[in-house]
Amino acid sequence: MLPINFFALLDMLGGDTQRVSTLLQTFLKELASDLESSQLALESGDMGSLRKIAHRVKGTSANLHATLVSAAARELEQACIEGTASAVAATQRVMQEQGEILMDAIRDWQQRLATSA
Repeated sequence: MLPINFFALLDMLGGDTQRVSTLLQTFLKELASDLESSQLALESGDMGSLRKIAHRVKGTSANLHATLVSAAARELEQACIEGTASAVAATQRVMQEQGEILMDAIRDWQQRLATSA
């Protein structure tokens, strides 16, 4: 499974590649910030903040057809509510890894888009 469904996202936004690219650029910045914040929240034991970050990542990534990150964030959100510290750490690590894979995929897509223009 791909980290993001660019075709579905393009279809959702009427095929406007520039609009999709701009949206994804904003998302990249937000996701990078959220991943960093999630690591800091984990390190400080702030499960409330970590749950909120996971919830935000879950929703935003789902709206952008990035299902793997969304699923990882959903698992982290649930672990923050009912999991042990080790479960929270493990699910945060998965969200972090999936987020990095997603960010690389978006950058690759944007690079191909810029090269073809």
